[in-house]
Amino acid sequence: MKKLLLVWVACLLLITTYAQSSKEAIKQFNNYSQLVLDKQFDKALDHVHEGIFEIAPREQMKAILEQTLNNDMMEVEMSMPEVQGISAIKKIENTHYLKFISKNIVKMRFSTQAIGEGEAAINQVKQGLAAQFGEANVAYDNTTRFFSVTAVKPVIATSVEKKDWKFVTIDSEQLIPMLEKFIPKEILDLKVD
Repeated sequence: MKKLLLVWVACLLLITTYAQSSKEAIKQFNNYSQLVLDKQFDKALDHVHEGIFEIAPREQMKAILEQTLNNDMMEVEMSMPEVQGISAIKKIENTHYLKFISKNIVKMRFSTQAIGEGEAAINQVKQGLAAQFGEANVAYDNTTRFFSVTAVKPVIATSVEKKDWKFVTIDSEQLIPMLEKFIPKEILDLKVD
């Protein structure tokens, strides 16, 4: 009976530790997302996995964020992401990995100088967004002239000590071969519901 109680306590401790680590990773992801929304790009990039900077240098990533979110030709509004479907934490070599799905709403309004005028210009932008995000995830509001995109993307969190988490968002399947240079294939292929 005493052994059974010890096993039960050990299992409970493991489950609690896992849940706390996952919660900490999600908390840090939310902090990272808020920094992006607040346009604090230097601080936000501190939360990005260093391997990304081998694909695109940090200053280039910062410039892309600034050009996208501080653009006179386009107004962008984003919601805080909603985290869905969190995997178990997996340790490979000396690094812990966690994969989850991030869902957020991005609203964009383009100036007529950026896309042109008329129904044809609107349809062209809508088709481009639908090709990237799926037709069901793109809408256009004629009154406000905002395109609304529901972006659902996998995110991988990495940490050595399960304290300081870094993030990689998989924006496109075409990125996976590049991500395999610093994220194990087993993690990239991990299915999250």
